[in-house]
Amino acid sequence: MLSHIKSYFHSVPATKERHQYLVVPDLHGVHSIYQKVEKFIKNEVEKNRTIIFLGDYMDRGESGSVDGQIFKDAGSYLVLKDLIALDRWAKEEDRKIIFLRGNHEVFYEDYYLHDDQYAYHEYGFFKNSTDCLNHVFKNDKLFFDDFILFLKNLQPYYLDTVYDYLFIHAGIDPDGRDLDQQAKEGLIYWIRDKFLFSEKKLNYTVIFGHTPFSKPFMRSDKIGLDSGVYKRGFINLLKIDNADSKIIQIAKNNTDV
Repeated sequence: MLSHIKSYFHSVPATKERHQYLVVPDLHGVHSIYQKVEKFIKNEVEKNRTIIFLGDYMDRGESGSVDGQIFKDAGSYLVLKDLIALDRWAKEEDRKIIFLRGNHEVFYEDYYLHDDQYAYHEYGFFKNSTDCLNHVFKNDKLFFDDFILFLKNLQPYYLDTVYDYLFIHAGIDPDGRDLDQQAKEGLIYWIRDKFLFSEKKLNYTVIFGHTPFSKPFMRSDKIGLDSGVYKRGFINLLKIDNADSKIIQIAKNNTDV
């Protein structure tokens, strides 16, 4: 499904370089949809287009079998494994892919980098995912190293200072504190209502995930893409070509992707 949203983006003079992006919101371990997203990226996305993932790659994923053992959430591992491979492919093909950090990646950083057990004992979805990951890590030390490197390389946000697009996981404090300070405090991974319902004009068009909507959240300075893919069965990608931009919806039952 394509939805044109030209009114939310800038017109660009013919003499000026177009800024082209494909934005992928929260995947949450839904490997069946991720596979279609990857196919779309490799087959349909131009080489000069920057691809930005908004975070929350894991948790609440699809059940499945890994090494002959059934896990409640095998999808998070499978998505992660394929994202790491996609990153390698992008480097080999001279493509630009940016992976942002979401609040769920913060859980994994705390657990694997700082030995913080809180999320494991508090959230069933996190335990389900890490039980599968820990099973894999026991037999595949190289993948564990790749996983840790992936976590360490995640970016807090991406700012296009030419067209004032801010790509971020959850949003920003509209009161205008320094972005890096907000990242340090973790606010940009968790914020919801203060950002969503503020009527204060922002300095950027903020493109974000984190808060699920049944259809994209569209305001003059905010575009929310998270669909709650794990419960709704579809994901909304955003293809930005300045004034010529569109939403591309990919669903589990799509046959043309």
